[in-house]
Amino acid sequence: MNHAVYFYEDDTFLIDNVASFAKEGLEGQETVIIVATEQHRGDLRNKLTEDLVGLWAATAGNYVTLDASETLDLFMRNGWPDEELFLKVVGQIIHSVGGNKPVRIYGEMVAVLWAEGNALAAIHLERLWNKLASRRNFTLLCGYPSSSFQGQDMDFAFEDVCACHSQIKGVKSNARV
Repeated sequence: MNHAVYFYEDDTFLIDNVASFAKEGLEGQETVIIVATEQHRGDLRNKLTEDLVGLWAATAGNYVTLDASETLDLFMRNGWPDEELFLKVVGQIIHSVGGNKPVRIYGEMVAVLWAEGNALAAIHLERLWNKLASRRNFTLLCGYPSSSFQGQDMDFAFEDVCACHSQIKGVKSNARV
């Protein structure tokens, strides 16, 4: 499994990069699952519609979007990701939409938790993704606004998030990572 994290400063840069990630999957006949905010799902669909003219209709069945907050609600208990529920619910989503095809996922559930001030739950969720990857093969890209990690007291959290990923992309505090 490839579990990458993408730190971004602005939404335009994020959408361009996630669109490339999704486009690569769609062109490769993979199932693409987008778990993001409403704004990002809409922006991404518009970008992909522009980029995949002619191919979009043929690949639409391989492109599934889910709301990040609503998906979190399926496995969060008392502000904490329930491991058993996560593995069951998200595992079932991947299985039901992916079947036997390769699957790639872009997710913002961790960023939603972070924005709510629940950094420890976000890091735990990253670890649960890794556990799920030991049961099912998929490619995962997580997105965080780089502004989430500004300030000296956030260095530990940045390091913890990076440690959960096999690949680090994007920016942190105006410096490339």
